[in-house]
Amino acid sequence: MDKWEKVVLFHRLLSRSTYSVPKEQILSELDCSEATFHRIRSFMLSNLGAPIVFDRRYGGYRYDKTGDEPFELPGLWFTRNEIEALLCLDRAVESLHGSFFGDILAPVKKRFEPLLKAQKTRMAVLRDRIKIVPIQSRQIDETLFRTVAGAVISGKPLRIEHAKLPDETPTARIISPQALVRYRDNWYVDAFCHLRNHLRTFALNRIVSAGFAPWKFRKVTAEKMQAFYADSYGIFTGPADKKAVIDFTGTAAHEVSQEKWHPKQQGQWVSDKTYRLTVPYGHSRELVMDILRWGSDAEVIGPKELLKTIKTKIAGMMKKYGK
Repeated sequence: MDKWEKVVLFHRLLSRSTYSVPKEQILSELDCSEATFHRIRSFMLSNLGAPIVFDRRYGGYRYDKTGDEPFELPGLWFTRNEIEALLCLDRAVESLHGSFFGDILAPVKKRFEPLLKAQKTRMAVLRDRIKIVPIQSRQIDETLFRTVAGAVISGKPLRIEHAKLPDETPTARIISPQALVRYRDNWYVDAFCHLRNHLRTFALNRIVSAGFAPWKFRKVTAEKMQAFYADSYGIFTGPADKKAVIDFTGTAAHEVSQEKWHPKQQGQWVSDKTYRLTVPYGHSRELVMDILRWGSDAEVIGPKELLKTIKTKIAGMMKKYGK
């Protein structure tokens, strides 16, 4: 840990403490000797104007809080690990789609660079420490993405042309975008649809065009958003009024036992080789795809309608591959 990190940690220790901090605790938190501690304290007093005082009553160090405002370190201060984490996050977000998020975070990144240089870390090294490999991501027009993302951030309604499938005639809709969602390497927008007078989720690759609309924005409460989106299975919205029970064996059992299929799922080992997963769902399309990807290592126990859907899918596959 270098001097700058110790300065940041010492500052946070004093800022968060209600009373004075004993020297022994400071030495432990900063992982340094008493001589190093006094050098850090002297540097902060003389170079940063930190109002560090020794409290004889409690036998520790604290900030003098008699001023109008609490003391803060000048500029933007982070530890090296925090800077690396933030830049890795930036790298990940920017790689998700074009340069939209990169443009937003550019001023912040510029402030990181001199801090990295002071801590003998290079930006190029950090950029190589994270890799995002999009799988099955669908192409989205950059201008359209910026328009939708801008509407979500600013809380403005949009007029969109939306087609469920590429060969369908687009439908004009007015929407109040509530949230931008990255799900399984593709972008969606959760929005209040003024045509249907209800919440909907739109895949951005299905939006043909989008522009700001002279319409009153409809803000949906967090409670209603949670009730509509949180209980559904996957990207399909609506109430989860059914429960699927699936038994997994082989490799699938061990993998699925560590996976999160739904916030309200339940799982248990019913034998040494069989893991049983119970998940709520409403629309079964995405659930069926998740079950079928495990082939014979997955067996639907119930309900009957889901089992019937799986059998129908397998029968259709057998017509093509069972010859």
